[in-house]
Amino acid sequence: MLTFMILCYIWFLQTFLICCDENPTVMRFSVPKDHQVCLRCGGSDRSHVVWTLQDRQVLVTRQGSYVTNEDRQRYLLQPDGGLCVLQLDDSDNGEYRCNQLLVAELQVLTGTDHDFMVSAGRTLLLPCSRSHKLKQRWFHQRKGGRREAIFTLFRNGTAKAEREGSRLSFKNKSLQIQDLQPEDAGEYQCNGKLQGNVTVLTVQNEPTSIQTSNSTPLTSAVGITAEAQRHEDTELQPWKTSSNRPAEREVSESPSLPEETIHYASLGHQNWRERPSRTPPDQDLHHVIYSSVITRPAVK
Repeated sequence: MLTFMILCYIWFLQTFLICCDENPTVMRFSVPKDHQVCLRCGGSDRSHVVWTLQDRQVLVTRQGSYVTNEDRQRYLLQPDGGLCVLQLDDSDNGEYRCNQLLVAELQVLTGTDHDFMVSAGRTLLLPCSRSHKLKQRWFHQRKGGRREAIFTLFRNGTAKAEREGSRLSFKNKSLQIQDLQPEDAGEYQCNGKLQGNVTVLTVQNEPTSIQTSNSTPLTSAVGITAEAQRHEDTELQPWKTSSNRPAEREVSESPSLPEETIHYASLGHQNWRERPSRTPPDQDLHHVIYSSVITRPAVK
């Protein structure tokens, strides 16, 4: 019994790890032009790999020992099935899939004078491109703030993030900032040389939809619904209040004014009908709007 439970546990772990490996998190990279990025392939079978860009352009394939490569100067297939894209340019923008599974979405940054605009939530890579020193000392300076040491890569390859609760690491031969946030905006320097002036773009709120206000019977209707607009052939018909149903609003009479006639029209239905004294319970208030027009004879 104990042996059976152990075998079941091992089977569960293997199944769980394979499922997790086949469904990696989609990485959204933003990388400066001419740099590189390496992408990981999901799935457990490393002997059969097909990498595509935008789900149509085949970059690299591996079928057993047979390998195809569209451009060996720019694409490097790793032993574990991963893909390194070298010397990035504008043509490398887009979605990357391994064995039809989306694993990464790549944005190539081409800003002049190291000015980069990156959306919040992405993973930003900044290489120390103009320094040949093995040790890298990174600084960050917000607009109007002071320069702050945030990361150090030592000669022996040890990395140290110097900002508490940092999302910084060293991968793809770059300073990597995960889940970019507005507070990450500003200038980044490596060994005293500017590597990027980053602007973080935040998602704007959608425009608030206009709500139709309830109008009184003697007020012109505002905001005709889309359904009402489709009924073009309309006409106004007079409405007379029956004796057993009081009107919703009484109009004060003036002896100096001629008799007034009140017309009502339903803008939400093709067939006009007499306006009731109150809205029926089954009436859809969102699709029926009553408009009122007051006509009076010319004063003699």
